Amino acid sequence: MIAWQPAKAERLADPALAVRLLERAVAAAPGNAVLHAKLGNCHLDRFDFGNAAAAFEAALRLDPASAEVRVRLARCWNRVGRHADVLALLADAPAPEALTPEGLAADLSCQQGVAARALGRMAEAEAAFRRTLARDPHHRTACFELGKLLREGGRRADLDALLADLWERGVRHAQLLLDRGRAAAFAGDAELARRLLFDPARVDATTIAPPEAFGDLAAFNAAVAADLTGNRHAITDVPTDELAMRGAARVHHLMNGDRPDLLRALLAAIQAAVDRHMAALVAAAAPDEEPDPWLAARPARARLAPWGLIQKSGDYEDWHTHRGGWLSGVYYIQVPEPFSTAGDGAGCIEFGPPPSLVATGEPPGAPLRIAPREGLLLLCPSHYHHRTIPFVSDRRRISFAFDVCPA
Repeated sequence: MIAWQPAKAERLADPALAVRLLERAVAAAPGNAVLHAKLGNCHLDRFDFGNAAAAFEAALRLDPASAEVRVRLARCWNRVGRHADVLALLADAPAPEALTPEGLAADLSCQQGVAARALGRMAEAEAAFRRTLARDPHHRTACFELGKLLREGGRRADLDALLADLWERGVRHAQLLLDRGRAAAFAGDAELARRLLFDPARVDATTIAPPEAFGDLAAFNAAVAADLTGNRHAITDVPTDELAMRGAARVHHLMNGDRPDLLRALLAAIQAAVDRHMAALVAAAAPDEEPDPWLAARPARARLAPWGLIQKSGDYEDWHTHRGGWLSGVYYIQVPEPFSTAGDGAGCIEFGPPPSLVATGEPPGAPLRIAPREGLLLLCPSHYHHRTIPFVSDRRRISFAFDVCPA
């Protein structure tokens, strides 16, 4: 069983109101670095990198020793293409041994690597990513970036050595499971690749129990759908390389609707379903078989990181994984049409091996297509690739997605 920590959805402050209040506070106390940083964080939550950068710049002018603000400003500048400025910004950062917590040193060197890679300075980027992983072997972004750099450079032996070293150091996050599976596929180890990358049996279709206050699940779903569509803080303008959504609206501030009690009830029902799923997986594991690396990495403590997704006709999600989670899922609240897996599979969700492997003819396996229906809960390992297929309808599809994140 997981020891559940409070979900990341528990944000009660109205984000637009928080920005207005912080702007007024900054105007009243322009010399307060903390207020500027808080304003930057609010903008960053909305993927507004330009305004976030302006706030962090002001905070850093007032408090040049703040490594946390420096990291966040570097991230913003990398996002808006100011890579040379990032390298200059980090050149005079505090020495790594002076930083507390240690993760700040890793984040600083990772942002250096991102900037250097964007400028074509590959050796410098590689060195920065390796410094990051030396300080924090569990750093998912550095693992992703360095693995991509080595893979695109055709340095398969170096990539294999990196992955083996991280594995030996106890790293088991979603990005490493994905990269190890890809390496196994390219090495011709189809069985290991299948076990790591995509096993259809690991995709579970289940349901949740309706909360006691509702007579049936349909009534509960209708109430949740009304709350999500009425939420004023849905995000529609996001960078396509930040999230896989193409179109649609994403609701992060779930508790800022009219009925936060409904969302808390849904979170509790999902946690109970995940507990049942994990218990079944552990019970089904044969003691004489080699342990499943993904199942062995299940967290003892975790929290849900959830969001709502409202899709209209033509919206979809491209192939992607969830690097921050261990287990991911989606619960279908409103489905506009009786979708079918036949033909082009319009409106369906599809799970499968990485598209890059499929394109080269490498194993493992064929994709699994599932037709959504209201009340369906799907669970899968976070490192499994998946996508949704566009549909045509005059009604919206409303779903509730989440990651089970180690805490």
